[in-house]
Amino acid sequence: AGIAAGAQAQPRPAGASSSATVVQAATRSGFGKILVTVNGGHSLYEHPGGSCGSSCQSIWPPLLMPAGKTMPKGASCLATAKLGTKLQVTYHGQRLYTFTGDSGHSVNGNGVAGFVVAKVTSCT
Repeated sequence: AGIAAGAQAQPRPAGASSSATVVQAATRSGFGKILVTVNGGHSLYEHPGGSCGSSCQSIWPPLLMPAGKTMPKGASCLATAKLGTKLQVTYHGQRLYTFTGDSGHSVNGNGVAGFVVAKVTSCT
């Protein structure tokens, strides 16, 4: 166990953190409080009971953690799930996606192909 032969542990710079704020709550007319991306304020969606394969991801890009970060922040009930070699952000266990059909702060993807807007709910 431990570090593989030939590998060296990399020192962590002072103040380095494995967490990153990736989502925030925003109010959208007709939807109330929903989750949006910190960068750009794009609406976030879940696909309950299903997943979005590689062909789907061209329309529904997954919300991924920034390189070197492993813990999402910005709302309670956030976590990550592996997506290939990357980490996708989840909310209440559901993977989060943006929608290429949205512009600005729109919520055009709600109800499209089984996706629903990620509404802010309590973590129980």
